[in-house]
Amino acid sequence: MAITDSAPPALAARDPERAERLRYRLYSLAIVAVIIAAWEIAPRAGLVSPIILPAFSQVAAALWSLVQTDFFLRHFSVTLTEILVGFVLGTAIGLMLGTALAVWPTAKRIAYPFVVGFQAIPKIVFAPLFIAWFGFGQSSKVVMAVVISFFPVLINTMVGLESVPDDARKLMRSLKATPMQTFRKVSLPHALPVIFAGVKAALTFAVIGAIVGEFVGASEGLGYLVELYNHQLRIDRVFAVVVVLAFIGAGGYFLLEWLDRKLIFWRSDDNR
Repeated sequence: MAITDSAPPALAARDPERAERLRYRLYSLAIVAVIIAAWEIAPRAGLVSPIILPAFSQVAAALWSLVQTDFFLRHFSVTLTEILVGFVLGTAIGLMLGTALAVWPTAKRIAYPFVVGFQAIPKIVFAPLFIAWFGFGQSSKVVMAVVISFFPVLINTMVGLESVPDDARKLMRSLKATPMQTFRKVSLPHALPVIFAGVKAALTFAVIGAIVGEFVGASEGLGYLVELYNHQLRIDRVFAVVVVLAFIGAGGYFLLEWLDRKLIFWRSDDNR
């Protein structure tokens, strides 16, 4: 029997995909390097005032000194708690309302116009009201995060459940499946990829909601630090806090992306 050096078909197909992913990652790193270089050069060359845009090295130094302060962990934990609690509650409310509107058409016809009308209101106008109702503590920021983050989950849940093919529903009816069995075995698995897209959007909205609430009125949190450093014209530390917030949002998003790939394993790679 002749021995060949050819790789198995699965590995051979995987190698070009791996090389393509690596190439795109290198492109991303190159873009990041260009942005950092421009960020460093522009203030030092006098193209932009350092008061408006500090050099990247100054922001990095400010970030390093900020995370070493005694008070940073307290402000960080306050904002992170507000984001996580608001995200979880907003997701739960969006899932329940979206499921109810998709399953019961009468409920959708009655309630959906009110939901859309509420979503059309700029949420920032509620921030002073939430401060008045729930105080300057974490409760008002959590409520703000919930109000902003629940809608994408609601819409995606409703759209995902309503997009189940009729043939699949007819098949389940022909098998004498109960409505709950149809929901668990057909509707929910079909809708989960769409629902997860809404959940990932909800996390970024929860970050916005918590920070907006802290801008309006707070005595602690990362939003409070942004306001404080902005008034003190310590713009390097403002950018440092923005970097921390970017890490929170991006880290949470990529964690959900990983969970998406692990939990929704039946989805084809073309839809990822």
